[in-house]
Amino acid sequence: MSGPLLARTRIRRMNRAALPLAASLFLAAPVALAQGAPRGARLSYTRGPGTDGCPEEPSLRQIVATQLGGVDPFVRDGAWHIEVVIQRRGAAFQGEIALHDRDGREMGRQALSSPICGMLVEDIGLSLGVVMRPLLPSGPPPRSAPASPPSAPPPPSAPGNAAPPASPDTPPKAPASKPPHPAAAPARPDPRPRPPPARPRLQLGAGALLAAGVAPSVAVGFSGFAGARWEGFSLSLEARGDLPIDGQPYRGWTISALSGSLVPCGHADWFFGCALATAGGVWHVRESTGREFALPYAALGLRAGLEVPLSARLAGQLSGDLSINTLRPSYRLLQGAGWKAAPVSEAVALRLIAFF
Repeated sequence: MSGPLLARTRIRRMNRAALPLAASLFLAAPVALAQGAPRGARLSYTRGPGTDGCPEEPSLRQIVATQLGGVDPFVRDGAWHIEVVIQRRGAAFQGEIALHDRDGREMGRQALSSPICGMLVEDIGLSLGVVMRPLLPSGPPPRSAPASPPSAPPPPSAPGNAAPPASPDTPPKAPASKPPHPAAAPARPDPRPRPPPARPRLQLGAGALLAAGVAPSVAVGFSGFAGARWEGFSLSLEARGDLPIDGQPYRGWTISALSGSLVPCGHADWFFGCALATAGGVWHVRESTGREFALPYAALGLRAGLEVPLSARLAGQLSGDLSINTLRPSYRLLQGAGWKAAPVSEAVALRLIAFF
C-alpha cells in the first residue's frame, strides 16, 4: 500500500474513532448555542508513569492545529474542557479523551491505544481535529482599520527666520496632499506543519523450540531474532539452531541444523501472523571418526502465534511454524540405508521479547 493511500486510510480510521465524541458534541449543540458560542476549549494533557518519552503538550496542539488549517482551538479561558490522559498498558500505550461542557458535565469519552506513543499522540490529535471543529468560532473576527496617528503640530520657527506676513492680495496656498497609503498585501497563510513520523522500536527476542521435518526425528533447538517494530507490523532477522540428535535409521551419526530467516509479521492486538523465508544447512557428524559434512537446506512457510504483554518493555510469545522444504537435504550410505528431509517441516517455539 502506498504512503498517501495508507495515510488516507489511517485518517478515515481516526475519523471513525472520533464519532462517539463528535456525536456527543452534536447532541449538546442546542444547549451550547443557548448559552453562547463556546469560543474554543481548555486542554488538559497528562502523562502517567512510564510515559516520559511521549510527546509533550505543544506537539499535540500542533497536530490538532494542522487539522484545523493552522488554528489552535485551545484557549486558557475556554468554556469547554478537553481532557487527555496517556498511560502505560503493558507493552502498549493507551490514551483517553474526555469532553466536558462549561458546567463540567462529561459529554463523551473515547479510548485509543498503540504500541508506539508518538503514533498514539498523533491519532489523538487527528481525533481531536474532528471533535474541535464545532467549537471553533463561525468566522474570523472583523479587522478594524488602523487609526492614523494625529499629526504633530509644526515646531515654532526661530525669530530670526520668521517669514514675512502674507499680504491680503496673496491667495492662500493649498494644503500639501498626503501620499496615498500603499495597499497592504494580503496575508499569506502559514504552511501547515506536518506531524513527525512515528519511529519504529527495536525488538530483541530469544527462546526455545521443538522442530520436526528437517532432521530424522524431533529436535530441540533455540532461536533468537532482532528487528524493528511499528504499529501493526514488524520485520526481523532470525537465527535458529537445532541441537544434534542420533541419525536414524543409521547409528553412529549425529545430525544438527543451523539456519537464518527473514520474518515480516503483521500484528493485531495479541495475535500475529508472519511469512518465513529460511536458508541454512544440515550437518552430519560421524561419532567414531569425527568426519562431518553439511548439506544445504531452504524453506518457505508461515507462522501464527500469540503475544502477551508482561510489562512495559517485555512480552511473551508462543508461535507455531509450518514450512515447505523447497531444498531437502538427503544422505545415503553405501549399504543402501539413508535419510532425506520431509516435504513439510513444523516447529513450536516459546520466546521472550524486549522492546526498546
